Amino acid sequence: MSATPPSPLHRLTDHPGIGLGIQLYIKRDDQVHPTIAGNKWRKLEPVINLIQDGGFAGLLSYGGPFSNHLQAVAAAGKTYGFPTIGIVRGSSVDVNNPTLADAQANGMQLIPVTKQAYDGRIGDLQVEMRVRFPNYYHLPEGGATHLAAENCRRISTEILTQLPDAEKQNLLVCVPAGTGCTAAGVIAGLGSAGSTWIFPAVNYGMDEASVGDYLPDFPLASRPVFRLVRDYTFGGFAVHDPALISLVQDFQHRHGILLDPIYTAKMMFGLFDLLTKNEVAANTTIVALHTGGLQGWAGFQQRFGPLL
Repeated sequence: MSATPPSPLHRLTDHPGIGLGIQLYIKRDDQVHPTIAGNKWRKLEPVINLIQDGGFAGLLSYGGPFSNHLQAVAAAGKTYGFPTIGIVRGSSVDVNNPTLADAQANGMQLIPVTKQAYDGRIGDLQVEMRVRFPNYYHLPEGGATHLAAENCRRISTEILTQLPDAEKQNLLVCVPAGTGCTAAGVIAGLGSAGSTWIFPAVNYGMDEASVGDYLPDFPLASRPVFRLVRDYTFGGFAVHDPALISLVQDFQHRHGILLDPIYTAKMMFGLFDLLTKNEVAANTTIVALHTGGLQGWAGFQQRFGPLL
């Protein structure tokens, strides 16, 4: 499989920090691959290579009923010609919702399991699935592995190549996060060339230590600078908040870029708020990572009605 070209870097000329000489870019990882968007492609690329090398018969992974990850795994299977299995949280989920319907259309076999089995004894469930499907590559929920974090280093490598030299001196990269795996790769790839702000989608399941677990090459004393910005989760994953939706609509109108409702929208809301409060130093260059997830709008609007 040939390497995909770098995703575009898009400069925003209208943002709250413009008066302080702050440069703001969007790293368009939502455009990194034609069928597998954003950080899902970054995480899946090394696994696809392993499967294509003949080491595994297919790919099995886990996720909720509106999982970006399961949708991406199914798309990868269809695009690169291997079978996929999705273990879905909830035995009575609507397997015809937009996300799971798309996954099935791409050939994924869905196996719904009870929330108790999924949440309460995930280790036992994984053992059971390894016995049932011994020849499959078993990928954790969200695709979060050290292999994935290593591949996400390329995001920072691309950013440092794409930025003008004059704009690399005071560099801040902002990353939305679920597991922290992508963010860890960005941190590792950036090294001492800049700092990273991580905007969690929810305020559980990730902390400094869990992000650090994906940074084995960087002992605590030499770890690059990163910060968790926890004030912009809006109370959960799929939350309908009028202010957040307004930000998405305005951002698309001003810049022609659609943000996803779960991850990038919260990051951009938080970043714009911090810029408005002058919490970013003058003359900083900011690169905000768009991690994709746009397929989530179909399920979001099925639940809350037309919003775009």
